Amino acid sequence: MSLVNAVVRRLTRLGGDTEHKLGLDEFGALLVTQQGLPYARLAAAGKLFAVDMHAGTGIAPVVAAPTTSPQWGLFNASPNESLVLVEAAITIKSGTAGLGLGMFVATALGPQTDVSADYTGTIKSCLDGSKKAADFYLTSNPTLIGGTPAWSVLKATELNTIASVDIGSGLVGRPDGMFIARPGRGMVAMEVVGPTGSTALFTVSFIVAMLQLDQY
Repeated sequence: MSLVNAVVRRLTRLGGDTEHKLGLDEFGALLVTQQGLPYARLAAAGKLFAVDMHAGTGIAPVVAAPTTSPQWGLFNASPNESLVLVEAAITIKSGTAGLGLGMFVATALGPQTDVSADYTGTIKSCLDGSKKAADFYLTSNPTLIGGTPAWSVLKATELNTIASVDIGSGLVGRPDGMFIARPGRGMVAMEVVGPTGSTALFTVSFIVAMLQLDQY
């Protein structure tokens, strides 16, 4: 192979009993240490967004595993950036939850039906403090096309009950970028699964990164 065409994918430095791997950060720069607050760099670059619908109507959990009709979908409207799920959370807004609770997450298969509006009460903001617009939508009850994706349990609890009706009780899952909505109508979907309890209604929130990713 010509040295001119060589590409450095990973460097390894051995020291003592520890192997230190040098990689590339989200902007293609060489990382000498992994202690560089990667989320702070994403936020400062205007690539990190928060979205919530706490001001809207909470929705009860379902009692069966999802297939192609989840309650929530993050629709990527960007033509060139991928939507990367960093964090997902559910919060009880009213009522009392039943025994057990889980967040199921999946990446939809292929391009999805266009979404052009957010769920009522949705608020989106860039985490750099600017008014930069987010090129994605939070939609409710989308019908996934392209087949049934594999659903992963992002977070679950086996507590006897979640008795509080105050905002703050619920679940938070951090998938470390494992769920990605591709540019051009990709979608990451989420379902809240659990016994209905006493009229339990949940709101949801997400943190996502919008990035141009290499396709391998």
